[in-house]
Amino acid sequence: MFRIFLILILNLLLLYSSSFNFSKKFDTLPKEDKLLITDIAIASAVIGWGFAEWGYGEEKFHLDDEGWFEKTTSNGGSDKLGHFYTNYLITRLLSDTYNKWGYSKRDSALYASLTSVGLSGFLIEVGDGFSEHGFSKNDFIADSLGALFGYIWYLNPSIAKKIDFRFEYDPFKDTDTPNQTDFTTDYERMKHLVALKLSGFDTFKNTPLKYVEFHLGYFSRHFNHDSLPIEGRERNLYVGVGLNLSELLNPLIGNYSKVFNYFQVPHTYIDKVDKF
Repeated sequence: MFRIFLILILNLLLLYSSSFNFSKKFDTLPKEDKLLITDIAIASAVIGWGFAEWGYGEEKFHLDDEGWFEKTTSNGGSDKLGHFYTNYLITRLLSDTYNKWGYSKRDSALYASLTSVGLSGFLIEVGDGFSEHGFSKNDFIADSLGALFGYIWYLNPSIAKKIDFRFEYDPFKDTDTPNQTDFTTDYERMKHLVALKLSGFDTFKNTPLKYVEFHLGYFSRHFNHDSLPIEGRERNLYVGVGLNLSELLNPLIGNYSKVFNYFQVPHTYIDKVDKF
């Protein structure tokens, strides 16, 4: 029933969007049409991936209280940070895109955060409600917080210059679990962190210290979706000192270096880990 419902919704969206003249180049369309097409594309991608990888439509709709960072949870909270980061990233990227299309900065941030929490957040949770996972209020709260921080960071460049939220993924990391097709849930090889960049402070921006940054991060290990004993599970906080790759590589690759404001390259920092 859920599969039929989603297909019907998609067909209605596509029928509605067919009123646009797609023979035009996308960049010549009004900003409102671009926004709608973007939302349709994101919704389609979410639903398609959900059926392919997340088991959408396999169970009747149900709710689930997953907890937060307890050892008794499936992923030790890494999934919650993943929800936060994903919605933060989508909001930041879409805000910039919408602004280039002609929306004001405030409207860009607003529409981007709503797109993120509505499609990447709420729609995913509805789909999860029809899978083994269930609709998780914990996930949706994390989604909403990520979109909110993305909204705030976009409208406050002085904060964004100093503080990044990042994701690290090391596909070559040797763990007790095989690599997953869906890397977005491969928490055994994943970290999430906050980076404080000295380059964002006037005192350091014209000194060699502008290439230095400090990290506060979290990762969980040996959870493996309930298949391992609780005693062997690890929740890890760490502090680190690293290289600001965005600042370091900017003279070489220009604005492309901004990708390192969102992605942390493994082995580019020194850290101290505290397991608990």
